[in-house]
Amino acid sequence: MDNKFIFRLKEFYTLETFQVAFYNAQANSATDEYYKKAFEKMVQIEQGHADYFANIIDKANEEVPSVVGSVLQLAGSFVGETVESIGQHNTCKLGVLLENEAMKAYRKFIQELEEKEYRIIKDILMEYLLDEEFHTYWLRNYINNHPN
Repeated sequence: MDNKFIFRLKEFYTLETFQVAFYNAQANSATDEYYKKAFEKMVQIEQGHADYFANIIDKANEEVPSVVGSVLQLAGSFVGETVESIGQHNTCKLGVLLENEAMKAYRKFIQELEEKEYRIIKDILMEYLLDEEFHTYWLRNYINNHPN
């Protein structure tokens, strides 16, 4: 694996770890059971993504990035404060923005992996892209069906 590929894997590990913190904060601050369950499910899925990237990085004998605690605290406290001050509806809008950025990054990385040797990874990235699209769909659906 070349250095650029490893760098990209590390970027995605960091992105997914941030999403885990973001969605975990949503779940922990939720009072609505349905909302809480949805975000717990998103945490589970995003954690699987992060674990996958960490595993590949580790197998390449590279160091898995240490996501600084303050970054994760920032994601968690920001969201916790946001939910309290602007509500679930607007916080879901923020989630859509994050998912859109993740989807853009996945699409770009998939395009970069046209080499046959990366076919398995490319297929998994497409699965993860679909997960991000499903999260976006749920967030938008929640916004549309639960206006402030």
